[in-house]
Amino acid sequence: MTDTPAGVGAMYRRMLLARSGEDRLRMGFSMYSTTRAFVVASILEREPQASPERIREAIFLRFYGRDFDDATREKILARLAGARPPRRRVPIDWADLEMALTWRSDEYDYYLDVRTGKVLTHAIWGDGEDGDLSEEQVDEDLAGGRLVGVERLPSSTEYGWMVEFAASVPNQHLRELLDVALRGRGAFRRFKDVLAGYPRERERWFAFHDARVREAMLEWLADHDIDAATVPRNRQQ
Repeated sequence: MTDTPAGVGAMYRRMLLARSGEDRLRMGFSMYSTTRAFVVASILEREPQASPERIREAIFLRFYGRDFDDATREKILARLAGARPPRRRVPIDWADLEMALTWRSDEYDYYLDVRTGKVLTHAIWGDGEDGDLSEEQVDEDLAGGRLVGVERLPSSTEYGWMVEFAASVPNQHLRELLDVALRGRGAFRRFKDVLAGYPRERERWFAFHDARVREAMLEWLADHDIDAATVPRNRQQ
């Protein structure tokens, strides 16, 4: 059911189809990221101590709960909250983990050492002398559960953060500049170049980005059954 008049719905559809595929994709990123942020905020408002697992369950129910019959939905929820490997408590080096998740490098693979909380590197090319770990050490420590591979966040994730932030900018002129900057190749550099001329919004972007990175780190740890024994510090720009 919808209370939108048919003529208005048809006009809106034509307006959407008139936009490029890239624009529609960016709009989708923005809408999903914003909606997800609202859902997470509403969960934490009701349950300030909600675990990452509880947040994942609530997000699933909000977005996909009606897409499955009762039995299937319960199976999925049981899997999300069910038996998992024993959790490990690790003294996380947050700066290391952030670097591993966000740094774009074609030279190294990154691994979290669950004994120390440090992130170690293995050189992708060469004999491994340029990294912390040799190929033999990586194989041995992965098999022994002493290392966990850290995969970088896809570039689309940070792009989605930029789209979400741009949509939140109150200054219409700046919002339009960011909208243009985010189109096509080189969007990351242009986005930062535009913000360089708006110090207050640049600082707000840093805080916004830090919050999203922190959320991504917590989700990554939860996905790998790791409890942090250290508290992430707010980075000062």
